[in-house]
Amino acid sequence: MSIETYTCAYLITINAISFIAYALDKLFAMTKSQRISERALLILALVGGFVGACMSMIIFRHKIKDITFLPYLLLISLSWIIGIIVFLSRYF
Repeated sequence: MSIETYTCAYLITINAISFIAYALDKLFAMTKSQRISERALLILALVGGFVGACMSMIIFRHKIKDITFLPYLLLISLSWIIGIIVFLSRYF
């Protein structure tokens, strides 16, 4: 298998995990149970799960108004987008 296949598999997996983690944190918030830390959620986005994180935030309306959390997620997302553009520009 090629590196591209492994990379795609990794990104799909980490985004699915990130999506589920954000959804679970929303469920835990609604039931007032033990929450997933913001640090853990941001780390999931940082290691590649930023798409799943953003999708989950929009779908479940979770942490959208949290002004201390959003700038970090925005910075992580922009970093990934710029990295992807730079990476893909080598091929096109």
